[in-house]
This record gives sequence, structure tokens and C-alpha cells, in this order.
Amino acid sequence: MVLALLLTIVVTFSVRLPTVPDVRSAWARHLAILLAFVALVVAMSRRPDARWVVWARAAATVAILMYLYSSLGAPVFAIIPWRADRFLENVDRAVFLGHSPAVWASQHIGYAGLEFWSIIYGFFVAFLYLSIFLGCVGRPELERDEFLTGFALTYTLAYLGYLFLPTTGPIESIAGVAPPTGGPFHRMILDTVASTGGNHGAFPSLHVGASAYLCLFDWRNSLLRGMTYAPIVALIGFSTIFLQYHYVVDLLIGLAIAVFANRLAVSSGRRRVVEEAA
Repeated sequence: MVLALLLTIVVTFSVRLPTVPDVRSAWARHLAILLAFVALVVAMSRRPDARWVVWARAAATVAILMYLYSSLGAPVFAIIPWRADRFLENVDRAVFLGHSPAVWASQHIGYAGLEFWSIIYGFFVAFLYLSIFLGCVGRPELERDEFLTGFALTYTLAYLGYLFLPTTGPIESIAGVAPPTGGPFHRMILDTVASTGGNHGAFPSLHVGASAYLCLFDWRNSLLRGMTYAPIVALIGFSTIFLQYHYVVDLLIGLAIAVFANRLAVSSGRRRVVEEAA
């Protein structure tokens, strides 16, 4: 999946490069990553039973997927000649009978709310990386492979949305809903978003997609752990609405991707068990 994603990105950049030469450096970076990943895949295929292969596969998958979040930011808006914000806003209004959740949220948040939801929004990063570490290190081999399969699929599908439906979210696309700068936690979120390429990749929501996938993956092994994660996923989703980074439809598609990725991860694990038993 990671290989297919990188190839899609490089081909898309290559097609648009003659028209948008300013993205040449971004194209070169992604091409270099693609070639390096291909070389790693070839090396791993020659030593499939080597211990280092297990950790190299996990490390490369996670590192590339995390890097792409920021590397796709600004260049995508240069190579893709359309924006999906108006479409997504209209979908939200259609679902909510002509009302915009983003506008409603902007009318019901103040200083304290900005700080609270900023803490929740930022907590996603710690939740994500801790879950990745435990998913790769603290699980049996079969579960680890299932985890990485679903995780890679979640991010791959989300990045395809980032690539072909570039959006900045309500914070930039809807006049008057961007919240004023709050306290230190809100300023930290604004600075962090700016450092990763600015507002991009609203569709779909990886805050919801990734956290929901982590929740669903653990739910099947531990009902208590899954029930503990579920409120966290809900709070993270609400934070993206109140901070104006996402439309509601972004959250719904992110959740759908998580469900699909989890089911595929489970089915891939079952197939592997059957194959090994045969």
C-alpha cells in the first residue's frame, strides 16, 4: 500500500510538473523516497526471515506515512487546480438541513473552549505515537502485521483524499468562523499546524480516521480498552469541529475509512492463519 501510494504521488506530480515547475523540489523528494522504499522492499524480499526485516518494515512504513503528512501540504495546492471546500461545505449544509456546523461551532466557543479543545486536539499526537509504538512493539507478530496493514491503509486512503481533493477546512474557506487566538494551548496548536504546511488535508479527517482505527483495532481484543478509547475518539472529533479544521463530512469519511481498514486488517490476519495452517 505504501508503495502504491508513493507511486501515485510521484506520477501525479510528474504529470503536473511541466505546468507547475515550482514543485520540482517536492517532486524530487517524493521520487527519492519512492526509490529508497523500492530498494528497501527488494532488500527485505531477499532476506524475508531475517529479524531486521520485521523492524525495518514497521519503521519505514510509519516514518514515510508520518513524513507525507507535511510534505504533501503546500505542493498539492499548487499541482491540483481545484478545491473541494465549497463542495464539502455544501454537503455539511445538506446533511444539517441548510445549517453549517462550522458556523454553529464558531458561535458557541470562547477563550476557555478554545483552550480545552486545543488540549484535546493536541492530545491526538501523543495518543497516536504511543499507540503506534505499542502496536509495533507490544504485540505478537501476527497482530503487529495486522495492525500495520490497517494503519497503512487508513493513511493511504486519507492521503489520496488530500492529494485529489485539496481543502483548507472551514477555518480558511468560510468567512467569519475562524476563532480568535486563544491562550497558550491554542497558540501552540496554531504554530504546530503552520509548521506542518498550514491548513491542508481536511478531507478526510485523519484525527478521526487514525484514532478510530486505533480504537477499533484494540476493541476486538479488549472491550474495556475499546470502550476507554471511544470517548477519546469522540472528543478528538469534536475538537476538529470547534477549532474549525474539519467539516462534519470529513469526520464521517474518516470513520468509514477506519472501519474498512480494521476489517481488512482482520481478514488479512485470518487469511495468513489459514495459509500457515495449510
